[in-house]
Amino acid sequence: MPSRRAKSRTIQVNYLTRAEGEAALRIHLRDGELIDLRLEIFEPPRFFESFLRGRDAREAPDLTARICGICPVAYQMSTVHAFERVYDITIDPAVRELRRLYLCGEWIESHALHIHITPWLASNRVNDSIFWSSAGPKHP
Repeated sequence: MPSRRAKSRTIQVNYLTRAEGEAALRIHLRDGELIDLRLEIFEPPRFFESFLRGRDAREAPDLTARICGICPVAYQMSTVHAFERVYDITIDPAVRELRRLYLCGEWIESHALHIHITPWLASNRVNDSIFWSSAGPKHP
């Protein structure tokens, strides 16, 4: 009896939206069984160093905070920590705890958005470009 050839199928999505950074998804199935699943999230270079060149160093935390609209605090704190290392600055532990709280607040907000709001928009078939435009619904 001839052997049955396995049916193989690959599903590849090169660009996923609603992910922090850029993302791609690859699913490989054989006879309906999952063989391989890869979610790749990558961060393209942003070259923000070039727009900081020639600027006053005190502007850097505010400028780098604008690199990402989802996680400005992470970029801002990274810049501040870099300056503290360069200038050998030791901060009070209470300040470090407040910064951590600030960063955790951003993390909670980001996850709430991605876990609760974004699926609601998708499940209600809300077109992002219309919903968030000036012609779309208003929010307080």
